[in-house]
Amino acid sequence: MSFRCATEVLDRLEWPRMREWLSREARSLRGVEACRALEFEQTLGGVRDRLAETREACALLSTGQEPPLGGAHDLRAVLEQLERGALLAGSDFARLLDTLRAAQRVSRFLSARAEPAPRLADLGRTLPDLAALDAEIARIVTPRGELRESASSELRDARRRAEGCEREIKDRLSRLLRNERVLGALQDRYSTLRENRPVLPVRADARQRVRGIVHDVSSSGTTLFIEPEEIVEVGNRLRIAETEVRRESERLLRELGARASSERAALVALGATLEKLDVSMARGRLSLRLGGTEPEFGPGGSLRLVGLRHPLLELDAGLEREEVVANDVELPEGARGLVISGPNAGGKTVLAKAIALAVLSVRAGLYPACDRRSSMPAFDVVYADIGDEQDLRAGLSTFSARMSNLAGILAAEHVCPLVIVDEVGEGTEPGEGAALAQAVLEGLVERDAFVVATTHFNRLKELAGSDPRFVNASAEFDIETLLPTFRVRMGQPGSSGATFVAERMGLPPELVERARALLDGEDRRLEALTRSLSEIRQELESERRMAAEVREQTEEVRTEYQTRLGALRAAREEALSAMKGELDAAFEQAREEVASVVRALQRGETARGPRANRARRELEEIRSRVEQVEREQRPPAPPKASVQIDWERVEPGARLEVDGLAREVVLLEKSDGKRRVAVRAGAVRMQVACARVRRVLGATPAPDAVGTCPIRPPAIRVPEPESHAGLSLASATCDLRGLRVADALERANAHLHSVLGSGLRRLLFIHGHGTGALRGAIREWLKNLPEVEQFEPGEAAEGGDGVTVVRIAY
Repeated sequence: MSFRCATEVLDRLEWPRMREWLSREARSLRGVEACRALEFEQTLGGVRDRLAETREACALLSTGQEPPLGGAHDLRAVLEQLERGALLAGSDFARLLDTLRAAQRVSRFLSARAEPAPRLADLGRTLPDLAALDAEIARIVTPRGELRESASSELRDARRRAEGCEREIKDRLSRLLRNERVLGALQDRYSTLRENRPVLPVRADARQRVRGIVHDVSSSGTTLFIEPEEIVEVGNRLRIAETEVRRESERLLRELGARASSERAALVALGATLEKLDVSMARGRLSLRLGGTEPEFGPGGSLRLVGLRHPLLELDAGLEREEVVANDVELPEGARGLVISGPNAGGKTVLAKAIALAVLSVRAGLYPACDRRSSMPAFDVVYADIGDEQDLRAGLSTFSARMSNLAGILAAEHVCPLVIVDEVGEGTEPGEGAALAQAVLEGLVERDAFVVATTHFNRLKELAGSDPRFVNASAEFDIETLLPTFRVRMGQPGSSGATFVAERMGLPPELVERARALLDGEDRRLEALTRSLSEIRQELESERRMAAEVREQTEEVRTEYQTRLGALRAAREEALSAMKGELDAAFEQAREEVASVVRALQRGETARGPRANRARRELEEIRSRVEQVEREQRPPAPPKASVQIDWERVEPGARLEVDGLAREVVLLEKSDGKRRVAVRAGAVRMQVACARVRRVLGATPAPDAVGTCPIRPPAIRVPEPESHAGLSLASATCDLRGLRVADALERANAHLHSVLGSGLRRLLFIHGHGTGALRGAIREWLKNLPEVEQFEPGEAAEGGDGVTVVRIAY
C-alpha cells in the first residue's frame, strides 16, 4: 500500500519543522541533508524496517552507546573530481583516509552489538572492505594531507636538494647582512621574497653597491628589491629542485587518484551507508527526546493514541515534556469520525495536527510523541483542510476554496485515508454551513475515511451523539480563569461558551441577555447542558487529583516509616548481637577462672575456696543474662489456634503452623488415614501428626512479616570538620575515564556524597574529551543537584573541557 501526502498538506501540518528538528540530531553533513529531505516509506514492510532501526538506535542511545561517526566526511565532491579525472590534493586524500577509518570503527562497533541491534549490524556489514586502499593512502599521505618523504626515493632526494639550497641561501644572506659595505646600502636590515626569490631592500641611490637582479621596486621608488648575484645560482638550483618535488608529488597523487577511482563504486556505497546510519541514529535521538514510543501499526488497526502530545510544542516552544498537556485519543470499534468541539484557542486544532503528525512520524520511521499501548491503521494518504484557503487569483472566497478542497478529497481514490478538517462548514450562513458540514463528514466516513473535525456547530455535536460512526470530544475551558486547559475529553461535546466568556470579559449584561434570548431554544438547552457537564467534569477531575495527591503523600509517609523501622530493627539487632558477644566473652573468662580454681583445689590449695564461689556466682549471673538476651531476640510464639482444619480443602503447597516447630512448614502430601501429613521444613522432609497442626497460613510461602514498632530511630548528626586541610588530592578528584555513562554517574554520585560535610568546596571530575557523551551526562546530572553551587570546565593546566570543576554549596 503506497503512501502519499501533498506538499501543501505537509506545510499546513508543519511537517517541515519536524524534519528540521530531525536534521539537528544528525552528526554529519550528509545526514543533515538527508534528514531535511526525509521521504516517507511507501510499503508496510519498509515502515516496520525503519521502526525496527529506530528501536535499536534508541536501545543503544539509552545505554550511552553511539556509533563512532566522528571523522567521516562528505566525499561526494571528491568522488565527482575522480570521475572527471581531476588531480586531487593531499588534503582530499586525508579526508578520504579519515572517512575510511571512521567506516572501519563503525563496522567494528556495530559488529560487536549484533545482539541488541541486529538490523544496524546488518547495515554495518554492507560497509565495503577498503583496507588495501586505506593502506595505500596512508603510505603516501600523512593525516594532515602532506606527502610522506618515504612515498618515493625521487621525492625524498628532490626535497633534500631543495632543503640544502634553502640552507645555503639562508647562510649567504646572513653573511651579506653582516657585511658593512652591503649594510650601508640597505633601506633596512632584513631579507624577503619577491617572485619567490630571495631579495634585499636596497636604497635606489646605492644600487651600484649591491650587484644582482632587481625583482621589484617600492611604490615610492626609493627601494629596490635586489637578488644579490652571490645567491642567484643557488636560487636557480632551488627552483629546479622545487620543480622536481612538484612533478614527483603530482605523479604520486595522480597514481593514488587512479587507485581510488578504481574503488569509486565502493566509496559511493560507503558514503550512502554512513548517511543511512546517521539518519537512523538521528531518528532514535529525536524519538528519545520527545519521549515517543513505537505504536502498533498495520492494516485494519484501530486509532488509539495514549498520552498524545504535539511534538513542536516541546521543540519549537521550548517547553518541558511535563508542561505539554497529553491527551488520550481513541476511536472505538466501528467509529471512524472524531468531532472535537469547545472554545476558541482551546487546543482543538493542535490536537488534530498532533494526530496527523503522529501518522506522518510513523511513516518516516520516527516514534510519535505518545505513550505505550498506542496503535493506528496503515493510512495510505493524509489530507488536511486547515486555515484560510482564500485564493484571490482564482476568484475564490475562503468558503468556496475550502469547499473546492473538500470536493477534491471526496472525489479522490484511496484505501484508508486520514482527513483533518478544521472548522468544517465555517464561512457561510451557520444553518447551511452546519448542514453541509454534516453531509461532508458522512460522505467521507462512507468512503472509508478516518475523519478528525473541529467545530462549533451543535448539529455536528448531535451527530456524534446519535451516529455510532462518530465520537464526540471536548476541549476544556476553565470558567474561573477564562483560559483553556488544553485537555481534551473523549465522549462528550464541548461548549463554545461565547456568551459566558463575553459576560466575564465585561460585555454589558443586557446585551448578553439579549443574545441568549435570541438563541434557539434547543441550542440554549444544549449549550447549558454542555457547560454544566464541563463544570461537573472539572470538579470531578479536581477531586480526583486531590485524592491522588493524598494517596501519594500516604505512600511517601508509609515508605519513610518502613525505612525508619528497618533502620531501627537493624540497629537493635546489631546492639543485641554486640551485647551477646560481650557476654559470651565474659562467660568464657569466668569459665576459665572456675577451671583454674578447680585445678587449684585438686592440688590441695583450699585457701582459694571463696574465689571459686565468687567465680561460680559470676558464671551463673552471666548465664542468666545470656539466656535473657536470647529470649529477647527470639520472636514471640503465636497463640495456639483452636480452629478445626478441614483437610479436604487443604492442598499440597499450603503453609502450615505446627506445634513444636519454630518456623512454618510446607505441606507435601496428605496420608490416606489423615492422621499424619508429610511436610517440608526448610530442606528437611518429615512426617507430623495432624493433631500438631495449629492452623493453615496460606496457599504459598510468604516472606517474613514485618512487625511494627512505635519507636522512632534516633537522629544521627555527623559533625562537620573545621577545615579540610587534611584531605588528600585524591579525595578532591574523581576519575571517570573509561567508564560507561551509567557506571560513571554512580561513581560520581558516591564520590560527591562521600565528601559532603567535609568542608571541601571544590571537586574535580575527570571525564576526558572523547565523543562528549560522558561529559554531557555528568554536567546534565550536576544541573539538578542542590548540593552544587556551580560547575564549569577546568583550566588549561587541569585538562580544559576534559574535566568539570564543581563548587559545593554549604
